[in-house]
Amino acid sequence: MASDKPEYNLNNRVPPLGFDGGCSNIIDTEKFRQAVALLKESLFDGGATLFCSDNLITWNKNLSFLRDDQLVNIVNDPETDVTERSIIWRSYILFYFARASLDVDGDFIEAGTYRGHTAEQILKLCELGKHDKKLWLYDVFEWKEGDEHPKMDEHRNALMYEDVVSRFSPYSNVNIIKGSVPESFSEGFPDSIAFCHIDMNHPAPEAGALREVLPRLSKDGAIIFDDYGWWGYSAQKNALDPIASSFGLEILELPTGQGLLIKR
Repeated sequence: MASDKPEYNLNNRVPPLGFDGGCSNIIDTEKFRQAVALLKESLFDGGATLFCSDNLITWNKNLSFLRDDQLVNIVNDPETDVTERSIIWRSYILFYFARASLDVDGDFIEAGTYRGHTAEQILKLCELGKHDKKLWLYDVFEWKEGDEHPKMDEHRNALMYEDVVSRFSPYSNVNIIKGSVPESFSEGFPDSIAFCHIDMNHPAPEAGALREVLPRLSKDGAIIFDDYGWWGYSAQKNALDPIASSFGLEILELPTGQGLLIKR
């Protein structure tokens, strides 16, 4: 009788790794947990390779980022909050393309800095100072009643902007600009851009940022859009695709929910 269990060459395989993190948009947590438990029971490895985090469930993958000491240190750092830990696959992709952009002409920018965790990791992991690159950070650093962008936990901190400034005070190559994007670009914006991370959870500033960034994005420069592939943020995709197309470019949707654009 044929078996449903797959046949694998088990020689020289890496040890199995799994990961369990936070997921969103779940209306029945108990049913979700039961479903994940049943999924583990159904797998040939007993769920040893199951990745369930950030609304992404997969198995039988190597999960190379969980074998990278630098990324493991980020996951295990007590300063890393639950959300930052849960998006480790997104961070892996972000850091990969940030590193790949180090030899590209121009500076790095991030539109939507929040509390600065991701930006600081890029700064450290890519050693931007050694590559003579500046990091430009843009955010409103606050939320007021009536604002269109979503209110997040850190927005309860009245000193959010001051805390981010303090966080990056040891770095001489970081420029922090407070204000709405893209209007705040008038207060400082690099002439050439090697890498850009856009994460503002709203189509208007993201579209505005892309229109300003693309003309200055160097050949082989990369843009990572944090929200592009998320169905709940479909408005971003609808706003960004025509802009990219007008430059003869196309945004690639990734399974993590991110979007990737490389200027050729």
